[in-house]
Amino acid sequence: MRGNSSTKSISNSHRISELDVLRGFALLGIFMVNILGMNCGFTFYNDWTQEQTGFINQSSLFIINTFFHSKFFPIFSLLFGVGIALQIERLKNKDHKQLFFFIKRFGSLFLFGVFHILFIWSGDILHLYAVIGFAIFILYKCSTKFLLWSSVIIFLFPYYGLIAENILSYFEFDNMSYLNSISRETLVELKREGSFVSGIELRIKEYLFIVGLMFSSLFPFAASMAILGAYLVKKGALNNLYEFIYKIRVPFLSTTFILITYRFVFLYGIRPNFELEEDSIITMILINLFILADMAIALLYVWLIIYAYHSSLGKKILFNFSFAGKMAFTNYILQSIIGYFLMRSISLYETLTPTTAILITIIVFIAQVFLSKFWLSRFKLGPLEWLWRCISYGKTLPIKIKAYNTVYSK
Repeated sequence: MRGNSSTKSISNSHRISELDVLRGFALLGIFMVNILGMNCGFTFYNDWTQEQTGFINQSSLFIINTFFHSKFFPIFSLLFGVGIALQIERLKNKDHKQLFFFIKRFGSLFLFGVFHILFIWSGDILHLYAVIGFAIFILYKCSTKFLLWSSVIIFLFPYYGLIAENILSYFEFDNMSYLNSISRETLVELKREGSFVSGIELRIKEYLFIVGLMFSSLFPFAASMAILGAYLVKKGALNNLYEFIYKIRVPFLSTTFILITYRFVFLYGIRPNFELEEDSIITMILINLFILADMAIALLYVWLIIYAYHSSLGKKILFNFSFAGKMAFTNYILQSIIGYFLMRSISLYETLTPTTAILITIIVFIAQVFLSKFWLSRFKLGPLEWLWRCISYGKTLPIKIKAYNTVYSK
């Protein structure tokens, strides 16, 4: 009962500012990783990384791999689950409208993802979130304990790769062939100078190439984190985030320290010196622990930001992230558009180094913060947030601050 009373107070309150800060922070990290994927094709990424010589580039690549790669996607997924759970709580007294609302909401999000893949970038996550969102809508009726265990079991289940491989084999679907037949030189030419139609065809091939990885790795990982976010809402942890993180500080920080230590032992001790048998139980355990360590780092970022946000200096610095976070949907797509423009229109594909990628990411994100702040001084929602909300409610809603306040103050 405690969780229900807590979530009720959340559902009727204003936006939780820490969540917007975290969304902005996640956007920065996601673009830091995505811009490298936009700069070099999936089939030649390892070749590209080996070509990044010199101390500065090697250091930049180490920073991205250690502090960014696989760290911000979990945060974004966690926050997505939190957002869906909060929406469910707000519509709790309108059960007859919930199903139709979420069908429109997640159906439209799936279509946004499809358009993103076809016309901008193949590394979309929105279509995955659409499926996960509907799963959360169904699971949220269960107990908090069930949500927590669902998150844990989905994360720890070791056979997604084997299942995906068997499904692809059953349908005789060789997804790897779509890109393996394209040489690096041809791919560079298509990316920089290809026609609009060839660009669509290439993005479809790229998506089909990674579809196995998408649903055997990214999807369950994102689902686990999103369900964990829904669990935190139902548990009532968001009623007072600072109190919650302070309460769990000793076990959480101790466990995180152990997992981070293991991560470095695995990378620089176990993997270089021992031959790990593929598909063996020991290998699966070691790899799952490594993934768990990455998730622990992601959650550590969340913990540190919430903790820092409750100091005067920390809040003053971190509050700027909230402007980008309030427009996370718009800014996520905008990052892809900027990446497309850089790689295609300016022909920068495969010319970026890890160092220039970091610089571009920081410049773009700072610009997004200022643009978001300017936009939100005049409008209540970001343009894509507004469009998505209009589709979900099935009507045109006000977007200007004055009109929005007039309607929702009644």
